[in-house]
Amino acid sequence: MKINLSLRLVAFIAIFLILAIPQKPIGAADGDGLPTFPDFVAHVMDGHAESVRGVYVPGVLAFPVVQQPTDSPQTVSETEGVVTQFSQAAQHNIIGLLAHNTLAGVYFYSLKIGQEIRIVYGDGRVDYFIVNRLARFKVIQPGSRDVRYKDLRTSRIYNTQNLFSTFYQGNVHVTFQTCIQMGNEPSWGRLFVTAIPVPRLYLRELEALRLTDWQQSPTIIKTLELISGNTNLR
Repeated sequence: MKINLSLRLVAFIAIFLILAIPQKPIGAADGDGLPTFPDFVAHVMDGHAESVRGVYVPGVLAFPVVQQPTDSPQTVSETEGVVTQFSQAAQHNIIGLLAHNTLAGVYFYSLKIGQEIRIVYGDGRVDYFIVNRLARFKVIQPGSRDVRYKDLRTSRIYNTQNLFSTFYQGNVHVTFQTCIQMGNEPSWGRLFVTAIPVPRLYLRELEALRLTDWQQSPTIIKTLELISGNTNLR
């Protein structure tokens, strides 16, 4: 068990380093240029029922999702408009979505509390989530063996294991991750965005809430956190 934990932490640290490498920049998000959701689903479907193949956020992003090679848990796609699923998170039934902040990750900054997230599987199945947390961390002593991360909202200090258990363990949810650049320092910080599941029973209500902007209500978010058992994602 300790060996497995160490391997996960090594992979997690490696991802931090990979995401910090500057890549070719792209332009700002243009919600009007997104494909329709049915067209997007048809585009990413490949028949693999258990594999995440796409992530769609109305008005914000529509990206295909690729999985990491089984022997390379630190790999993050360097292709524009593609998001990588974090294999170590998948082992805990968490959907971890990684991207460089100069490629697809730049769109993660546009995500907001209450935003609707649609995860598309290879057979066309769709799971719905709502963003419930935006967390930004400053890296303390980058490059050292004892890296720490300061939550910019609460000032709480985390180590790598704390971050992994907070964002990539627990009940089912989605975690978006990319780096925060400050000045000329591409690895200055980390951005995590979590989204909790919406039970299929409430999908019609979700549509009504979205049309009235009520999906951003703290009461709605807290209720869904209780239903999904994700009260720790705060």
